[in-house]
Amino acid sequence: MVLDCAKGSLVQRYFGEITRLSREMRLYLLYTLLVNVGVGVFILIYNLYLVQISFKEDFIGTFNAVQTVAMGLAALVIGMIINRYGSWRCTTYGTLFFLATSAMLAILSTSTPILVVSAINGAALAFMSVPVMPFIVEWTTPAQRTTAAAITFSLNSIATTFGSLVGGWSPRLLSVFFSMQIESISAYRITLLIGMALAVTGIIPLWLMRQIRHQENAELAQSSVFVEMPSATKRTRRDMMMFVLIGLIMSLGSGAVVPFVNVFLESIGSRPSQIGIVFSVAGVVAALVGLLAPAMYRKLGALIASMIVRMASAPLYLLLAFSPGMGYAVAAQIVRSTSISMAWPIDSSFISDVLPPRARANAFSLRSAAWNLGYAMSSLTAGEVIVGRGYQLTFVAYAVTIVLASVLNGVYFWKHPGHKRVPLRRRDRQVISEPVG
Repeated sequence: MVLDCAKGSLVQRYFGEITRLSREMRLYLLYTLLVNVGVGVFILIYNLYLVQISFKEDFIGTFNAVQTVAMGLAALVIGMIINRYGSWRCTTYGTLFFLATSAMLAILSTSTPILVVSAINGAALAFMSVPVMPFIVEWTTPAQRTTAAAITFSLNSIATTFGSLVGGWSPRLLSVFFSMQIESISAYRITLLIGMALAVTGIIPLWLMRQIRHQENAELAQSSVFVEMPSATKRTRRDMMMFVLIGLIMSLGSGAVVPFVNVFLESIGSRPSQIGIVFSVAGVVAALVGLLAPAMYRKLGALIASMIVRMASAPLYLLLAFSPGMGYAVAAQIVRSTSISMAWPIDSSFISDVLPPRARANAFSLRSAAWNLGYAMSSLTAGEVIVGRGYQLTFVAYAVTIVLASVLNGVYFWKHPGHKRVPLRRRDRQVISEPVG
């Protein structure tokens, strides 16, 4: 009874916080919810589609490498583009290109066209993902920032959860109503197109952002952010380099594991509907537990909180490496998804507080570039390793890199002047503690 009341109070406070956000930020949350349904379908089904058209993990690694290299190259310039044209244009045009190329990928079945379109798709994904935190910084107050980031990522998890359910169960429903085989090219292709059709609805809230679209206040809002902190050029360069390096290290482990999770589950006997349930459960847990990120941020500080949640999944992947099985696989997926959901708003808010305002968009841009290039190199290598030697080495690589990156992050930033300002000053902390309890 007490637990139910606590959950109700938490939800009510977050709902109250959402109502206090700007109209543009509320529309962005709706966009996040709608477009990531299609992303969830794509993540779950596309690798299974590639397997169905006779490709193996080595080609899946190549596909992910091409896609993420394109994301990384695009991310190198997105920071400058955001500062020049704003986050709304980047997000809107990136989403349109993502929807178009994803639909094309669902139709193509030969290697070269798939890889060419995957590069365009990757660049589009970069224009969708890199502007997330700059948009949040631009359209929220400093006191709202961590909470808005946590809500954004939780909605992302909820949307991909629903997308996983759609992706997992659509082939079964298609087999019932249209006599298709569940694991068939046609069933997977139609499922991917259904996901893209659902994601198209995300364009509506973007188009409703009149204030940004007509640039009546966007430049004023962005310039108001540019007076929060003085610039410290030498330290800023070092901080940005470390922020990027830590992201690069983590990407090497993630690239060895994340692109192959659904294929691994299928290899140990899971059907698409079961894989969808696993992804969905992980998404729900990540969405709910991720809302606790602002509380951990205030209670423990950014560095300790980030280290705890980042490293939580490492032991499970070590267990999975030496004792592969469905139980450990499900637990590892849930904990990894949850740790990402919690760590992203904590890390992003911390670096937004540490860096001078004009360095933020470039920092997120460079980190995204490093992440995607490292992820690409890792997934390409991991695909070859998996085909030749199985999944054990990739699971070990994930555990080692996540621990190394977490420790390096804590050691470098522990004595940083910005660390002493995080959690927020007493004045800001009182504002942010009201909605999250």
